[in-house]
Amino acid sequence: MKSEMKNNQSPEINDEMIVSIVSLAATGVNGVARISLRITDEIMDKLYLASTIKGVKIAREPEGLMIWVYLITEPAVDIVKVSNAVQKKVKIAVESMAGFQVAAVNVRIEGSGI
Repeated sequence: MKSEMKNNQSPEINDEMIVSIVSLAATGVNGVARISLRITDEIMDKLYLASTIKGVKIAREPEGLMIWVYLITEPAVDIVKVSNAVQKKVKIAVESMAGFQVAAVNVRIEGSGI
C-alpha cells in the first residue's frame, strides 16, 4: 500500500512523485551516470517504515523528509563533489517542486563507470 504524504501546497503529492523528482534531480548532476537499482529495496521497505523505490528511499520524520539516493557515477569523477552537488540539487528540487521540508539527503555511491 502506497503511503500518501501531505503538504500545505499540494495534497496529492505521493512517494512516487517525490522519487521521480529526486531521480530527475540526481541524474541531472554532471558525473552521475544513473540511479542504482538495488535488489534489497523491497526487503528494506519491509523492515523500515519508509518508502524505497528504485534506488531512492524516503522517510517522513518530524523535522522533514529523510532522503537516501543510491547512484552509479561516471568513470573518473570526484565522488565528493558529485555527492555534494546531488545533495544540494535534490534538496532544492524537492522543496521547491513538492513543497516538503527536506531534513537530509544521503548519497551512496554504489559503483562507478558501469
